Amino acid sequence: MRPLGSVLHITRSKYIIVKIHDKKNLPLLGSEVLDANNEIVGKVIDIIGPVDRPFAVVKAVKPGIVSFLKSSTFLFYRTKKMGKGKRQ
Repeated sequence: MRPLGSVLHITRSKYIIVKIHDKKNLPLLGSEVLDANNEIVGKVIDIIGPVDRPFAVVKAVKPGIVSFLKSSTFLFYRTKKMGKGKRQ
């Protein structure tokens, strides 16, 4: 599990905008996003913003999960291992 960053905003469409903690180690698209209790929150679907201050766009696995997230909640990520011949 690697640190992703803190929740900045939740959009009307229930996407979670996360301010990335370490801009040198960006998560891969499709990486699973977890909370401090190791519960899956969603998946990274995009990286946006300026190069020196990137943000991750996370799609929640369940729409109701965003109600439990507060601004500044710190999230983590892990990259799924891909099998031989699989593309991400």
